[in-house]
Amino acid sequence: MGILTEHNISLYSSRVTEPPSTDLSFIRHTLELHLLSPVTHQSDFSVLLRFTMILLESMKKLSALAHLLQRELPHSITVYGGLQHIRNNNPFNMEVCVDSWPDFRTVVLRRQRQFVTDDSDAFSNPYAIFAKDPAELKRMLQEFKVIDWKQSLLVNGVPGSSFDILQEVADAKNLTLEHFMIPSKVFIHHNPESIRDDGRFHKSSKLSSDTMFLAELINKHISYGGSEQSLNYIKKCIERFPSVCMSDDEGRLMGWSLTDELSAFRMGYILPEFRNKGCMRTIVTFLAKEMHRWGLPVYNFIAEENTISALFSKSFGMTEYPDIYYYLRMTPKKSSL
Repeated sequence: MGILTEHNISLYSSRVTEPPSTDLSFIRHTLELHLLSPVTHQSDFSVLLRFTMILLESMKKLSALAHLLQRELPHSITVYGGLQHIRNNNPFNMEVCVDSWPDFRTVVLRRQRQFVTDDSDAFSNPYAIFAKDPAELKRMLQEFKVIDWKQSLLVNGVPGSSFDILQEVADAKNLTLEHFMIPSKVFIHHNPESIRDDGRFHKSSKLSSDTMFLAELINKHISYGGSEQSLNYIKKCIERFPSVCMSDDEGRLMGWSLTDELSAFRMGYILPEFRNKGCMRTIVTFLAKEMHRWGLPVYNFIAEENTISALFSKSFGMTEYPDIYYYLRMTPKKSSL
């Protein structure tokens, strides 16, 4: 294997610019977010508040929320990771809802509705939820109209303590719930500034322009790939978030790792002929340093039985947490009529 330089390890990271945010979200989104329930005195604003999620838009409040969510790690990691992307030009057009402010109990990240153009495409409709206890999560799901249950959706990084609640809600809403990814443990690097590169590269260059080829290859190698929807999602990850691919001195592709809208490391893969050569460590090192430079957390989810990846992550300086987390896909059931 040839020595890696800036010419054969590549990184692509772009950001979609949005107009400046305002802080008029509570008034503007009240009718969208409140639950249309039979309240006797609908004109009573204090009653309406109980059934309203507040959309946070001001950078001051988002910064304060990020600070508070850091204290709730690891259970808040997906919401925290997505929030950091929102604060960094919001490349996946996500938004943040809380049940109250500043003393929130539940936080929901979701895609802005105008960007969900296909109700059957769960990849384009991700959610991340943090609740301070399962009872708060159940209350939010029952009382607030913050999730559109008529669409296919993904709920990412759900703690095991909340799984039964999601299953109960899926049954009540006539949705099919399935494991999108194998139940996993979370690994977080709490000190990414300490990560040292191996000296085999010293600066980044853009990913090859042939992103179509890479996206199609990745789509064949991931367990949830193979569809046009998954292919489009992979393309978005390559285009909008820090991603790394590596080739040898002869230009042969060796492996890659992508990150997603919640800042999680995803879809890492080394081609069989290049394994056991330290390639993944070089890729992860390079990508972790880039994530840290953008102010993004460094973490991943690893299936409990994947002891090799778990050992690798711990040797890389990541902390393993004992709880099990779920990536869930929820799909409206077809009517029998």
